[in-house]
Amino acid sequence: MKPISLFDIAAATRGTLLCGDANQTVTAICTDTRKITPGSLFVPLVGENFDAHDFIPDALAGGCIASLTGRRDFPSEKALIYVENTLRALADLAAAYRQQFRLPLVAITGSVGKTTVKELTAAILETKLNVLKTEGNFNNEIGLPLTLFRLDDSHEVAVTEMGMSGFGEIDRLATIARPDIAVMTNIGLSHIEMLGSQENIYKAKAELFSHLNPEGTVILNGDDPILKAHKHEISQKTLTAGLSPDCDITATDICSLRDTVSFTVNYGTESVPVTLSFPGEHNVVNALLACGVGLSLGISLKEAATGLGAYIPSDRRMQIIPCGDVTIINDCYNAAPASMEAGIKVLTGYEGRKIAVLGDIKELGEFSDRAHRQVGEFVAKAGIDALFTLGENAKLIAEGAKAAGMDSGQIFTFDDIRLLNETLKSRLKSGDTLLIKASRAMALERVTDFLLKQYNV
Repeated sequence: MKPISLFDIAAATRGTLLCGDANQTVTAICTDTRKITPGSLFVPLVGENFDAHDFIPDALAGGCIASLTGRRDFPSEKALIYVENTLRALADLAAAYRQQFRLPLVAITGSVGKTTVKELTAAILETKLNVLKTEGNFNNEIGLPLTLFRLDDSHEVAVTEMGMSGFGEIDRLATIARPDIAVMTNIGLSHIEMLGSQENIYKAKAELFSHLNPEGTVILNGDDPILKAHKHEISQKTLTAGLSPDCDITATDICSLRDTVSFTVNYGTESVPVTLSFPGEHNVVNALLACGVGLSLGISLKEAATGLGAYIPSDRRMQIIPCGDVTIINDCYNAAPASMEAGIKVLTGYEGRKIAVLGDIKELGEFSDRAHRQVGEFVAKAGIDALFTLGENAKLIAEGAKAAGMDSGQIFTFDDIRLLNETLKSRLKSGDTLLIKASRAMALERVTDFLLKQYNV
C-alpha cells in the first residue's frame, strides 16, 4: 500500500481528526487485531453480534498508529479519526485510494464460476503483466476494499471478484472499484432466496454496468439465455464467450478426460489449442471468459493458452487429491445446483466405484426442495455407485436419487459429520473416487481432512 496521511484519510472519509498528527502516514489497513501490520490504520467494524470498537486499545497497542472510530468520546494517546459509519468510511477510503491508480480494473461477477474465472483471468494476464487479484473470497464490502488497499505502483492490472446476495451490493462495490472490464459468468439460482427470480438476480448483478468505464468492455457468457436476452441493453462494448457458434469467442474439439480438459479456442480467424490441468467440461466456458479479458488487454490467444495451461487450482476447488488407494475430488468450497451437477459429471469420468459426498446448497429459498431433488435425480442418472449426504436439505438429494431409481442400499443420509466420516471410511474400497461438494456453510472439507488424516496424507 502507498503511504496515506491521516489528513487525506479524514478527507476521504469525511471524518474529523480527534487527536494525532495529520501529517502522519499509514501503510496498511487492518480490520482484525489478529492480523496487525505495524503502521496500520485500524478500522473497527460493527455487526449484529460484535463491535470492534472494543478492540481499538488492543489495535493501537499492537502496532496500529491510528484508528477510525464511531465514538467521539473514545480516550486515546494515539491518533483517532471520527467517522459516522466505519464500514462506509472503509468504502470511501478504498474508493479514494483506487483513484490514485490509472491501471485497468477487471470486475467479475455471476452466480457460479466467479472465482475460477478470476483465477484463470489472472493466470492469463500474468503472462505479460503484474497482476493484483482478489485473494480467497474477499469479494464483499469488506474484502474488496482490503484487496484494493494492496495496490501499489508496481501493479499493471487488478482482477477483482464481486459477490452479492441482494440489491444494492454490487452497486456499492462497483462505486468503490470503478472497473474498466466487467465479466458476467451466468445467472443461476444462487441467492434466489433473497431476490425471488433469476431476472432479479440479473438486475442486481447488472448494477455493475452503470459504474463501468463508458469506454470499457463487458464480457458475457453467450450460452446463458438471460444474459443473451439483456445484451442489447448494455451501452459498453460487449464480447460473448461460449459454446454457441454465434459467440465471439468459442471452443471446438473439446476433449474432457479424467484429470484434464482440452479444446481449441477460436476468435476471429485465429484458433489456438488449450489444455487445462484440471477436469470439468464446464470450465471451458470459464476459460473462454478469461480469454475475453486477455484479448481486451492486448494478450494474444497464444499467450492466453500458455497462462491457462499453467494454472493449477487450489483452495478446495476441483482439487484432485490422491489419498492412499482412493482419489478425492475436493470441490467443497461452495456449491450451486449447476456446479454440483458439473462436479458429478466430472466424477463419472473416473474408473472404479464413484461416490458422491454432498451437502446442503444454501440460499435457494422456495426453489430449494426442487433443486435438491433434481440434483439427486442427476446423481442417479449419472450412474453414481454410492451417495452420502450431510444436512437437512441434502436429504432431498437422497430422496431424489432414490425416486430416480438409485439403489436405496447405497444411499446414506447424515446430520452428524462424525458419523458420516466413520461410515464412509468403513465402506471405502481400493480404487474408489469421491466427489466432496456442498455450500461453504457446510464446511465439507472436514470430510477431506478426515480422510487425509486416516491415510496419513
